[in-house]
Amino acid sequence: MSAPTIGIIGAGMSGLLTAGACDQAFGGECQIMLFDQADLQLNRPMSQPSFDDRSTALSYPTLEYFRELGVTEIVQSVCPIDTIHVSNKGRLGSAVLSAAAMDWSMLGGVVENRVLGSALAAWVNRSGVVIKAPTNIDALAMQDSGAMITLASGEQIRLDCVVIADGEGSGLAAKLGISRRIKEYAAHALVANIATAKQHNGQAFERFTPEGPMALLPLSDLNNQHRSALVWTDSSARISALLQSSKPDFCAALQAHFGYRLGRITDVGQRSIYPLALRHSIEQIRSRMVLIGNAAHTLHPVAGQGFNLSVRDTRRLVEVLSGCIRTNDFSAKQLGMYSRQRAIDQARTVGASDMLPSLFQQTGVTALARDALLGALDVIPAAKRRFTQIAAGALAESDYV
Repeated sequence: MSAPTIGIIGAGMSGLLTAGACDQAFGGECQIMLFDQADLQLNRPMSQPSFDDRSTALSYPTLEYFRELGVTEIVQSVCPIDTIHVSNKGRLGSAVLSAAAMDWSMLGGVVENRVLGSALAAWVNRSGVVIKAPTNIDALAMQDSGAMITLASGEQIRLDCVVIADGEGSGLAAKLGISRRIKEYAAHALVANIATAKQHNGQAFERFTPEGPMALLPLSDLNNQHRSALVWTDSSARISALLQSSKPDFCAALQAHFGYRLGRITDVGQRSIYPLALRHSIEQIRSRMVLIGNAAHTLHPVAGQGFNLSVRDTRRLVEVLSGCIRTNDFSAKQLGMYSRQRAIDQARTVGASDMLPSLFQQTGVTALARDALLGALDVIPAAKRRFTQIAAGALAESDYV
């Protein structure tokens, strides 16, 4: 019997991580193939569209997983988050979450997507993964005996199992008739790197406003500038106006919105905007097929948990696929172990990312209760510890039961 072949379609951050983790876990027992439209060679700038101007907050468990996998370039590149200041504009309630209070070295770390993507691509290029990129997939046919993909070149490749990781609004999932729950937020997020007069000292800020949440995440200094990564959500019209404003006008608007906790805002880099929506695939496994990453779920960026959720998904998927390889069984029943084991964590994380923005936009009695809850975190250690674990993405799956 020939060794099975597992194909990962999509070489964004989740696809690269899944390919490399599978190769480490059972690459000697099967062939791992990775397909993408973009060129993943390292002798030229990365062309994968997910490696853009955004930054990603990596939770402490995510960083530990990267250490286990040996992707040390990422661990060494992050700017540590030591504290998170959570506040509500114009209200009294606030809380400060700290790594020291949890006896952790850090709550997490922030890394620019280009750095994260390049490090993952370099790691996969050093592995035994067979990379088919750049290439286009013309067709994907699911059969009882496996998945048959047809490349634009006409080449056909049979896979024993296919992992679809082609990103938000997955075209392959749509072609397979996989339904999704979609919630449009009628808002956009503006992302940019900013420079401030004061050093952030490892502090992240999560500020909720009636117009939408704003986050400032610490970045490493560059060219003698104190940098932070900005995520600013507001109505589509407001974000569009901010995108088109001059640098001085943008910095002034941000200063008025955020305040002077980091001193004067002195500069802003390239600005990009993205529409906000919640997308969650109802069906994430079929016989010989799994959805992962943004193809499976796209979250509101408020808590920075989208990629961290995908990392937890990948970790469990690799364990399940190991069993499938041993038994040569990639049926829906066998792969269903993955969806059952990940259901609670996904539901809680997706639900929290959807609930938080609306909770902090409420007024009246709800606002008073929310402010009291935030204030109480500083005087109820157990509640604060639990909230910190949730904010840092550090709850074990057993904690959700």
